[in-house]
Amino acid sequence: MNILYLCLGILVFTLIILDIIKTALSSSGGGRVTNAVTNGVWKAFFLMAGKRGTSKLLSYSGPAILVSILLTWVLGLWSGLFLVLLSDPGSVVNSKTLVSAGPLEKLYYAGFTLSTLGMGDYKASSDVWRLVTSAAAFCGFASLTLSITYFVPVLSAVGLQSTLSLYISGMGKTPQQMLANGWNGKDFSSFFGKTSNLCQMLMQHTMNHHSYPVIHYFHNSKPGRAAIPAIVQLYEAHRLLRYRVPQGAVKDDTGIEMLQTALDTYLDVLKGTVKGHLPKQQAPTTDVRQLQEKGVPLRNAEETSQSQSPDKRHRQMMLSSLLEMDGWSWQEVYSS
Repeated sequence: MNILYLCLGILVFTLIILDIIKTALSSSGGGRVTNAVTNGVWKAFFLMAGKRGTSKLLSYSGPAILVSILLTWVLGLWSGLFLVLLSDPGSVVNSKTLVSAGPLEKLYYAGFTLSTLGMGDYKASSDVWRLVTSAAAFCGFASLTLSITYFVPVLSAVGLQSTLSLYISGMGKTPQQMLANGWNGKDFSSFFGKTSNLCQMLMQHTMNHHSYPVIHYFHNSKPGRAAIPAIVQLYEAHRLLRYRVPQGAVKDDTGIEMLQTALDTYLDVLKGTVKGHLPKQQAPTTDVRQLQEKGVPLRNAEETSQSQSPDKRHRQMMLSSLLEMDGWSWQEVYSS
């Protein structure tokens, strides 16, 4: 018996099984193998698209990542079982002649064992290998079930992500327009009337992102429907309310705090995504003429810059990184 093949096969098979369990059943993101495949496929698509968020090629990155994950799991289990069978020259025999199977026959046997679609032309040679075959068949069936269990909520989370983007875009095409549409001449009651639903959707999207990080790579090539520009736009609208509009004109501290909590939680979850990335662009100076024309009371720019903490500026750097890493710029946020 070849111990090297046996140990390597058990290692690969176990690694894939643990990765499937971590990805499909855990609420803390994907396994290491899944994350590596996800990042690799996205980078390939991102480079082929010229790092442009408007490229339609990026629209296929999400489905391609899911297919790649499934293929990685299948090939990993298949190769792991094949190496285990290869460790013993007599592990598999021909059902009629009882002649030991060669490497290609064992590869075939490993594949139909995992898919439980065997033709019966080859069989395990002993009780030990019959037990191994039975265990492998059960793992193959369980893995297929877990894959479906994983893909269904991922696609549901992608749907919520698209709904959230459209909801934010419906409130206004820019941060200034969102606030101008929400101003009734006295306060922002119209804006905060939508805050409860907005925060609920954003928190649900954040939790989905935490459980299924792959949804971050389901890309929409239209800026008005893309998740990242929409959430950055919402963050900028909140920043204007928090630091540029006098507190007396806001009149809804609860709504402001709810929105602050939802946005901060979202950025905390995505902190690992932008780790190590230094943005090439900075947030532009906000043009508030539209708000002034609407009659919205505003603080002066000097007072605003003094009131923003280093933590807030750090978060704006994170927003710049998120935009760049998704192929967008601040122009998509502030251009209607």
